[in-house]
Amino acid sequence: MSEGDTSAAIEAETADPVPLPPPLRRKRGDLVTAALEGIPDTACPEVRFFCEYWRGLKGDAPLPPCKKLDPLDFFIYLSRVFILEGHTIDDLRVRLAGTVYRELYGFEVTGLRVGELIPFENRHDLLSGYDRCLRQQVPVYDVDKMTWRERGSEVCFERILLPFGEPQRTERILGFAQFVDSEGKKIFS
Repeated sequence: MSEGDTSAAIEAETADPVPLPPPLRRKRGDLVTAALEGIPDTACPEVRFFCEYWRGLKGDAPLPPCKKLDPLDFFIYLSRVFILEGHTIDDLRVRLAGTVYRELYGFEVTGLRVGELIPFENRHDLLSGYDRCLRQQVPVYDVDKMTWRERGSEVCFERILLPFGEPQRTERILGFAQFVDSEGKKIFS
């Protein structure tokens, strides 16, 4: 090794490392990347569980097939799980809804169209999250608020929407939400 080569090697070793970009901060409606690397460190453990579950089922495929979706795999979270079925935002229906949703809405939501539960004309942000999950076949993570109809109070939620189906055709969305009260304490756990 010549003296010039040695000097270049020493300079390379002592040079400042390439700065890393700052961590991303997520806000309502932000997409989670297909690799699920965009889940914030502050995401609740249950949301992270569902992301890992989905990633494990999908393997190298663009998304996991519906036949792999088994509610018994996450039975301890069933009260806060929902499964939607449909190919477009207009025909998206609740196939399964945990007991928490009956309590929040004040009536049974299974079988209803999502548009009957969420006033999309006033909440385009929610519409876009479901639509992105359906059309782009990507997980969607968000944090938002909803009205607890029976009590008339707002509750905050952290939610993940995970697509299932075949390439170019999402058939179901697995959703999970963790709810918190105005003091930040988990409810319905």
